[in-house]
Amino acid sequence: MKYWHAQLSRAKLNVVLVILLSLSFAALMMSVALSWHAYQPLPYPQSDKLMWLRSDMVDDEQKVVMAQAMSTPVAWQLAQDKQVFEQASAVFYSQGLLRGALVEPKVSTTYVHQEFFSLFDMSLKRGRWFSQSDTLGETLNEAVVSECFAQQHLSGDALIGQTLQLDERYFTIVGVAACDDQEPQLFQSNQGSDVFLPFALAIGEGISDLDHLAVRSDVFLVGRVPKSKDVELHLAVQQANLQSAFKQAQIQQGLPGRVELVFALQPLVNKLKGQLKTTMHWLTFASVALLLITLVNTFSLYLLDFKSKQTQLALAITMGAKRADLKRAQWCYIAFIFLLSSAIAAVIAQGGLGLFRVWTQASLAHVTWLSVPWWSILSVIAFSQLCAWVFVSLALSQVSFRDIRSQLSGSGKGQTKQLPNWVGQSLLGTQMGIGAITMGLAFWLLSYFGGQLLTHSGFNAESLYFVELQQSDYARSDDAIQARYNQAKINLAGLNNHPDIDSAALAAVIPHEFVFLEPLSRGDDGTNMITAYLQLIGENYFVTTGQRFIAGGGFNQDDLSTTDTGQKVIINQKLAQMLELNSNDVGTTLYDRHQRPIKLVGIVENTFSHSLQVQPLAYLPFNFINGNIIVRAKANASLELNTITELYKAHNPSQSILRLVDIKARMQQLNKSAMLSFWAGLAIAVVMLFQVVAGMYGLIGYLAILSAPVFSIKCLVGAKVRDILVEQCKVRAYLIIPVMICAYILSLAIGRAFGILTAQLWIYMIVACVFTSCIIFILELYHVSQQANPKEPQ
Repeated sequence: MKYWHAQLSRAKLNVVLVILLSLSFAALMMSVALSWHAYQPLPYPQSDKLMWLRSDMVDDEQKVVMAQAMSTPVAWQLAQDKQVFEQASAVFYSQGLLRGALVEPKVSTTYVHQEFFSLFDMSLKRGRWFSQSDTLGETLNEAVVSECFAQQHLSGDALIGQTLQLDERYFTIVGVAACDDQEPQLFQSNQGSDVFLPFALAIGEGISDLDHLAVRSDVFLVGRVPKSKDVELHLAVQQANLQSAFKQAQIQQGLPGRVELVFALQPLVNKLKGQLKTTMHWLTFASVALLLITLVNTFSLYLLDFKSKQTQLALAITMGAKRADLKRAQWCYIAFIFLLSSAIAAVIAQGGLGLFRVWTQASLAHVTWLSVPWWSILSVIAFSQLCAWVFVSLALSQVSFRDIRSQLSGSGKGQTKQLPNWVGQSLLGTQMGIGAITMGLAFWLLSYFGGQLLTHSGFNAESLYFVELQQSDYARSDDAIQARYNQAKINLAGLNNHPDIDSAALAAVIPHEFVFLEPLSRGDDGTNMITAYLQLIGENYFVTTGQRFIAGGGFNQDDLSTTDTGQKVIINQKLAQMLELNSNDVGTTLYDRHQRPIKLVGIVENTFSHSLQVQPLAYLPFNFINGNIIVRAKANASLELNTITELYKAHNPSQSILRLVDIKARMQQLNKSAMLSFWAGLAIAVVMLFQVVAGMYGLIGYLAILSAPVFSIKCLVGAKVRDILVEQCKVRAYLIIPVMICAYILSLAIGRAFGILTAQLWIYMIVACVFTSCIIFILELYHVSQQANPKEPQ
């Protein structure tokens, strides 16, 4: 059997080498794929000129009150300004219900300009794109549907010309768009539009003051910007004009007018891929660092094994084997190991990216574009073969075959070439330092994100559901509000009487869905206002959600009416701290955005999720702007959309449910990144532990073999193995102590740079340093005892 065949039969060493190399190569392939995805140009015509308009609402101190906030009038007017955009489209994302079934499906509708389709090179399967007039009120009710939506919800082959009813409006289908991932994901990641509608229909007959005030996060403006120096200047002029209209609208509605809109043009690629770009530098650095550590560790193991077979190699030379043949046999063996590792790494990388797509599809846009480039696999294979050749060359350089007698006798000074002492100590110190730092940070990741997952959400999400009523009319007339009031009371009574429902309460929005803003202050002059998120609630809301009061109590039935402007308020702990209030201040008077007095009647626990953290919240009595209800099902009971729909339609057939949200599932989604980070921290800790043990085992074993002649001499002159062990541990301690001190200081500097310098990090770094030191001492005792024991064969 050939020598390299014999090498392949050594399962333990080969398995360790393949595991180490395949994991590091897979990490390298994944980082290359992610980098390629992050920096590859967008697949749109003239993508370098594509921009989006970022609009933020700021207060009088230029602090951001609402990020990415734009109104439909701003998007409409700027989209038609040829001095800002060569070609542009306003985009408004909405939802509606497709009428005609008992459980009417929710439809993702997107209002756009006609230019949207050419900007992003979208394909038309049938018909034509809709037409849109530049004058409000003159645009026809035309729609373009996606091919996937048509196949799932529409019947017949003659789609063009069919009438489509969304909510209470009717549209004529004029085109069918291809079902692909070409549409830019500006709002919700990896969710395509079902129906495209003319943007003019989102505004109506004209622009009102309320339209200017209705800034929202689901309105965007994208387009191709001309190469002109006057673009920014003209945009500043337009910002001043639109800000004047925005301020005038605030005054007309009796608002203090202390907020304004700030515009900025930014590359569209940063909008779609910016979140990934910000992390790619560190991911690439981590993958390269892991690869370097792995190569050092695998070379240490390979060199240890190679040195242990030095006598066999010398004997082979004596029997007539050629040095070139031995080198070729060694290269065949290690090249096969590297090739096998590369192949396994390609499979791991594909699987890893698949998991990455699943875990990040709700937060990263266009992850469906993500794949492992074929050239990256070939590059890693070529790099692995180069590493194999370097490994063999370096290993053979440490062995001299000139003095065969000395090789076979295993004695004599200078019997082998040895690495300089400072090189061996430097490698050992570097491995110890990197291992301690990485494990310390991994321990911190486990602790921090584990703590995030264990942090109480502030309410009981088990069996909790949110029923969102489909609504297209938000009129504030007395008759409209009274009609919504009457219908909400009927729906609430029906839900409370259902056998599977424990309790129900009115709620404008889902917990942890921050839509409305409410400024509050302790002074009647409007100074020192704190802008909080607003939740409109009804009686028994806190009983239904399971939130606990720190002080005070909730609203009662008398606080809810169609004419009450909101005389009471409940705040959470976060907002109480910002307003410098405590439980003794319940009953005090606060002032709203209109400087009207409102009474503080309660303080409740904070609500928490990893994605949104703790936000300041103000709870006001339900004002019947909508008819949404939060519901708690009884134990072991689950609610279905068709059940609630049947219940609602039994009271009023014209009612429809837009969505039924399982709050527990929503909380799991909000905490998904924390869960991913927790498991990533655990994986890093396990991988680094494996790396440290494998690398230290090989390097310390190699150093012990080099010192074996010295150990033998000491044993011959009467030294005991125990004495040699104690002496070696003392020598090793002189290296470990300064290395661990440096690693500790460096880790704290890293923690400070990333803003994670906490008492926990200090503790975990001490634990990591002690743990790493213990591993070093255990391996040192093992290898030295093996080499110093005269009974063991040398």
